[in-house]
This record gives sequence, structure tokens and C-alpha cells, in this order.
Amino acid sequence: MTKRERVQRTYRLEKPDRPPFVPAIYEHKAFLIGRSPSEVCRDPDLLEAALERELELYDPDMLVVGVDVYNVEAEAAGCQVAYFEDRNDVPATTSAIVQNTGDLTRLRLPDPETDGRMPLYLKAAENLMRRHGAEMIIRGAVSGPFSIASALAGPEHFLVVLLDQPDSALRLLEYAAELTVAFGLAFLQRGAEPIVFDSRAAPPLLSPRLFRQFVLPLYRDRIFPEWKAAGGRHLPLIIGGNTTPILDELMATGATQLLADAGSDLQAFRQRCGQAHLAFRASVDARLVHRGPADAIREAASDILRRVGDYPGLLLGCGVVAYDTPAAHVLAIREALEAFSSP
Repeated sequence: MTKRERVQRTYRLEKPDRPPFVPAIYEHKAFLIGRSPSEVCRDPDLLEAALERELELYDPDMLVVGVDVYNVEAEAAGCQVAYFEDRNDVPATTSAIVQNTGDLTRLRLPDPETDGRMPLYLKAAENLMRRHGAEMIIRGAVSGPFSIASALAGPEHFLVVLLDQPDSALRLLEYAAELTVAFGLAFLQRGAEPIVFDSRAAPPLLSPRLFRQFVLPLYRDRIFPEWKAAGGRHLPLIIGGNTTPILDELMATGATQLLADAGSDLQAFRQRCGQAHLAFRASVDARLVHRGPADAIREAASDILRRVGDYPGLLLGCGVVAYDTPAAHVLAIREALEAFSSP
């Protein structure tokens, strides 16, 4: 069974030979080749080298073309991003560009084919598809609209706008959704499938009521329908933290895979995703994966598998792997998976 077949069976809730292994490797890619995230996220050759090393070392069932996943679209729209030439911190946006209603009228929609670093990631996805696409799904990292809007306006300021000026907030979210759609479509044109990250929309940062009012319609009525119309079939929505309070809303978005992050109610995900015929990824806590030891990580992964490992739509991974995490800590999750799957 190829990696692609394993994942496709999982998404159809047809029992695969084992659950797919999908660790969350982003800035950690740079560590694998001895470079900084700021170098790898701006250099196409280093990015592809890091992705190939990730495949060689961890043998995941999917690869995600992404490093600093919440900066790319915001930077292309005009935000400044701080890069760190002499240390291994993750790049971060440093300037909000939407402070008032007038700023909204000056926003230009970036073109994924030409603007910012979006073309770099599209090219990497295209090259990986050519080398590995027949055997495995290649994913393109895309920021979700709430996270983009938070970057453009500043996270705290945007929450104030959301409460005090909902019409302005909605206009910014609609702009951000258009950008999310465009970047995802560009990946789909290359055969890669978008994976959308929107963790700023997670509770308690955003209440379930506000999620239903502002975020759910963007995914349900626009983002996922447009991607599906363009051929997208395996479309995860990744929102970290304990998302059990918004599980019904997440299932209504149209995503074809959800994330049950550490702290979420795995049994609730299993029961309700089963009713909705949805795959979900269960995650070992990223803090444990970083600090170890490997035996504790292996036991945590084994505990997840004992609890929900017989769910045919399960993928197993972890929270975002920190830059300097020892490789043995990530491999401990895979070892638990292999032990679980052995006859």
C-alpha cells in the first residue's frame, strides 16, 4: 500500500493497513539540515532539501510545504516580517497594516504566482509532486482567514474591531478568505492539496458564538466549496488547542479532516466524526515531544492508539515540532504506531 493509498483509505474511513503518520514538521525542517528557519523559508533549494530530509528521516505519510505558516500571505499583502539571521527563532510579522476602515480600501489582493514568498512555496510543491506525487499526497500550507485578518490588523486590535465594528471585521475577513482561496487554488493547480491553518480562531481566543458568526460561513460557503470545485478532496482544517467546544461548527465547515489536538476530547471526536464520516488527526502534546523523554512520548502515542486506534479515519501526529527537537522524540511516535500495527 502506498502512502497515498493509505491516506485515501483513511479519508474514506476504510480501514488502512495502519493509521497514517503525520507529524507537524514546519520550522523543525530547518533543524534537519542544520540551517535556520529564516534561511529555509526564503531559499527554494534549502526548502526542498529540508523536505527531502524530513521524508528520509521520519518517513511521514504526507509532506507539507510550509515553514512559518502564518506569515506568508500577510507578508504578500504588505505586512513586515522579521527574519533572524543569527538565531533559530521562527520569523514573525511585526507590523499591522489595517488600523482603520480607510486602510481596508487600500488593500490589494496579492497574486500567488508573483507576490511575496508564495511563488517559492508553489514551486517547491510542484517539484515535490513531480518526484513523489504518485506515491504520496503533497500539501501546501495556507493560512486561514481569521489568522490572516489577525496578522493584518494585529491580533488584539482585530478582536476589538470584531466586537465594536463587526461590519469592518467582516470586510477584512472576506478579503482574507479571498486570499486563502487563491493560494489554495494555486497549490491545487500543481496537484498539491491545501492544508489550512487557522489556530487564532481557536477557543478561548474566539468564542464558539463568534466562530459561528464570523468564521464558519467563510469555510462552509466559500473556501472549501471553491477548493472542492477545483478538484480538492483531502482538505484538512487545522485549528490547535482544545476545539471540542466548537466541534459541531468544525464539522459544518466542509473540511474533510479535522484536528483533535492535545487536550481535546478524543472520544467526542471519534463519536461525532464517525457520525459525519470525517477523518481526524490525534496529536501527542508538542511540549512533551520537545522535552521528552522518548519513552514518555512513546507511551503517550500508545495511549492515543489504545483509545481511538481502531477508528478507521484516524491519523496520528503531534503538535508543531519545535525547531531543536531531537529526532528520536519524533521517531518515538512512529515506533508506537509500528508496535500498534504489528500483527
